[in-house]
Amino acid sequence: MYVKKTITIPRELEKDVEKYLIGKHYSNLSEVIRDGIRRILREYSKKESIDEVAELYREGKITMREAADIMGLTLRETLEELGKRGVYIHYGKEELAEDTT
Repeated sequence: MYVKKTITIPRELEKDVEKYLIGKHYSNLSEVIRDGIRRILREYSKKESIDEVAELYREGKITMREAADIMGLTLRETLEELGKRGVYIHYGKEELAEDTT
């Protein structure tokens, strides 16, 4: 089921959409808008998921590897995402001992 809405966009944006997207990737403006909204929703959903995983790691409920696996990211990407949220690696005496032996 579809809902019909009226939107207002700047003429420049309309021209860019017609120039770069319609006929090449999409057949009409409605498809462009629907796809854009879907992408935005996925992005926000992923952000919320990362926020939840970051909190679990902060609380010590999961390991860094588990956080990376849940988020579907590499360890480096996971460190970056956690760092953006002010969550840093748990590195204490036990981890130091493991790394030096």
